[in-house]
Amino acid sequence: MFDQSAAMFTGYRTKLRKIRKKTYEERFAVFFDENKGTFEDMTQYIKGRDDKEVAAAEVANIFAENVFSEYAPGGRLSASDATDLSLFMIYFVFPSILELDDANSKVLCDAIRDEWRRRTDNPVFDYTTYEDLHGSFQEKLFGIF
Repeated sequence: MFDQSAAMFTGYRTKLRKIRKKTYEERFAVFFDENKGTFEDMTQYIKGRDDKEVAAAEVANIFAENVFSEYAPGGRLSASDATDLSLFMIYFVFPSILELDDANSKVLCDAIRDEWRRRTDNPVFDYTTYEDLHGSFQEKLFGIF
């Protein structure tokens, strides 16, 4: 069940370290394979409900509560945790949800984004797809970059 979603953040700083196009491909593939079932549970929960937005908000609340209970014992993330966890979500969590290509993926991402914005007081926090992120990495230029 998705109420154990904080486990997917284990080692999140390591996954963000020295990230290049090739390492992102590899790390994303491993992350997606390990957590696909959790994301499918989340979208299935929404699928079974009449009001998709309310169901997605419930999932987003549980998801954020699990992360905050793990990384913000006082209810507030440190500035470095807020930044790193937000980056991790942009690089791994949201693209994984969207990679499912489920009809409820976007509504779930919207709900998680909105919940994260509320809890981190970051009104510009947003998400993107794996393809957009992957395409934004620079290739080596003459072997020097």
